[in-house]
Amino acid sequence: MTKLMSNKPTIQILPEELCNKIAAGEVVERPSSVVKELLENALDAGATEVLIELGGGGKTLIRITDNGCGMNRQDALLCFERHATSKISTDDDLFALTTLGFRGEAMASIASVARMSLKTCDNNDGLGQHIQIEGGKIKKVEQLGLPVGTIVEVKNLFFNLPARKKFLRKDQTELGHAADVVSKLALARPDVSFRLFHQDRLMLDLRQEKALPERLAALLGRSLLRDMLPVEEVVNETLGLSGLISRPDLNRSSTSHIYTFINGRYIRDRVVQHAIMEGYRHLLMKGRYPVVALFLSIDPAHVDVNVHPTKHEVRFRDQGVAHDFIVATLRQTLKSSSWVSQSLEDSSVAAPLTAQSAQYHELSSRPLRYGSDSAESSVREEVRSFVLNPAPSSPSDDITTATSSEQLQAESAENMYQEDLPSNIRHGFFSNLHILGQYHQTYILCQDQNDLVLIDQHAAHERIGFERLKKAYLQGGIQRQQLLFPEVFELDYKSAVALDDHLAELERLGFEVEPFGGKSFAVKALPALLARAPVEKLVTDVALELDRIGRDGQLAESIDDVLIMLACHRVIRANQALSHQEIRALLADLDTIDFKGHCPHGRPVMARMSLYEIERLFRRHG
Repeated sequence: MTKLMSNKPTIQILPEELCNKIAAGEVVERPSSVVKELLENALDAGATEVLIELGGGGKTLIRITDNGCGMNRQDALLCFERHATSKISTDDDLFALTTLGFRGEAMASIASVARMSLKTCDNNDGLGQHIQIEGGKIKKVEQLGLPVGTIVEVKNLFFNLPARKKFLRKDQTELGHAADVVSKLALARPDVSFRLFHQDRLMLDLRQEKALPERLAALLGRSLLRDMLPVEEVVNETLGLSGLISRPDLNRSSTSHIYTFINGRYIRDRVVQHAIMEGYRHLLMKGRYPVVALFLSIDPAHVDVNVHPTKHEVRFRDQGVAHDFIVATLRQTLKSSSWVSQSLEDSSVAAPLTAQSAQYHELSSRPLRYGSDSAESSVREEVRSFVLNPAPSSPSDDITTATSSEQLQAESAENMYQEDLPSNIRHGFFSNLHILGQYHQTYILCQDQNDLVLIDQHAAHERIGFERLKKAYLQGGIQRQQLLFPEVFELDYKSAVALDDHLAELERLGFEVEPFGGKSFAVKALPALLARAPVEKLVTDVALELDRIGRDGQLAESIDDVLIMLACHRVIRANQALSHQEIRALLADLDTIDFKGHCPHGRPVMARMSLYEIERLFRRHG
């Protein structure tokens, strides 16, 4: 017997109360989510002073007091309705957002999972509104005497959702998340004062500041500013980048100190973070991250912030433009800054290698040639040769210095060498260091005024070799190597679409790839440097990388890895004795390249000790 189908529909419209709880699950993850939404409302209301009071890490109490514009009775009641907002009115407004909030979900969602109180006033008459809501239901509406501004109080978060409440962490953990939210919003608005209390104990007291450096110093410590570099780059009215970034020496073990903002809104976007790490590529060791507070200004029509309920993620209209702009700005800042030395002046900023100086700084793997016709030509040949292979000294000598006659000869050779160098190199920082000697045939000891400078000869020469190889590679174009037999492979749909969309870009990068029917492709040629790489994985990774951020990051990294390997095997090694002239040539070479502070692996090239630090070691200071 056939079972009769029921006339009762299986699809139902959910009640409003349940809809609000579902929305709360997306918007309100933990107490810090509530703090974020309420603080954004306060800032959008024009507040210049904000007080945050928490209890139980925010689980039992969240009270936000601001001096913003406040609301009248009608707006105060409407703000608890779903999708009620003053920020937008048409769909065009979604592409011209200048406020932090716009969805109109926060107040309704929070009220549905907590006991909530709103006190607000929008006039100077002192007559405001007080609304109490419990679990999404209005319990009380009355008038109160209040100053202009708003006080929002949230108690017993998730009291009616015990399944969600049990996922909350300890008070200190939740407090840490809430304090992090306050810190991020405070970085974006140094003109606003923030005070955070927990259990009546003052945790943060951030006064109004004139600019970002003062706010960053208040949050992360004033000593940090010594190692921060200002960023200021404006392309036009619709694209600009500003903020502070750390020298490569200042880094952390996680991304917790990378603060990124788009049009004043804190975001945690993979494209932006990838761009930042790309800017620091080969300047940081693996697993280390910079300290960054960056503000990207972009036409609101070119970025969509309406892709996630928490508004942490964004979608760019042209990811490649934004990504490459951030990378180029960071690289330029790190390249042209004076962070390599405390006394580095504008004249020491690395300049492009000229034809006149190129003869002294050729990248070569040739050993030194001895037996020249004269002593002068022999010395000049030593100086001009970049990769050196001198006779080893006794390994028992930890510190190598020149005898008086050798020193005179070295000084004479150095004078001749300096005369032939272009002025921009001759007045460079490294070229003007006073050479003291060589320690353990690995480290070069120099003096800069009153400071002792130690230079890792292998790291320094490795950076020089890498930069020269990379420059030659880029100038010479990408050479292809034809495969003896084309390699055919089939991909999944997403990878096949990405590969097909970027065949032209792949061709410019040295690949020769043709569709082979369906989701199959035939690779006929690869970049010569990567000819031994696994073909299918390399081509697919490059195509997906191009599709993800619109650039050739995967290929660039692969090429760089090859160039680093070549540079590492073609330069001065540790435990290799160097003459005075060879050291001087190495230091002069450092002044001709960018990013001279670190080797391609991110290890530091130099370290500095002040006279004060050395005298403290010998107890010369009280």
